[in-house]
Amino acid sequence: MPPMAEIRSPRLLMEECRRYSAQMSELRTLLEERLHAAVGEAATIEVAEIEAALERMERGLYGTCTRCEAFLPLDRLRRMPHVQVCASCAGETRLSA
Repeated sequence: MPPMAEIRSPRLLMEECRRYSAQMSELRTLLEERLHAAVGEAATIEVAEIEAALERMERGLYGTCTRCEAFLPLDRLRRMPHVQVCASCAGETRLSA
C-alpha cells in the first residue's frame, strides 16, 4: 500500500479535477477564438481576391495569368474564379517562396 502522504483525499482530488476542467474550458475558448479569427482572416483574403478578379474583369484582363499573360483554362476558372495565375506559374511561385 502507498504511504499515507501519497494518498489524497477525495475532496482534494475533486478540487484538482475542477481546476483542470476550468483550465480545459479556458483553453477551448481560446482555441475557438483563434479559429474564428483565422476563418475571418481567410474570408478577408478571399474577399480581396474576388475583388481583384472583378477589377481585372472590368479592365478586360480576367482569365489571363498575371505573371505570364497566358489564358487560364476555363475549368480552372470554374473551380477557382478568383485565380490570377496559371498552374505553371503557381508552381513556380510555390517553389520560389
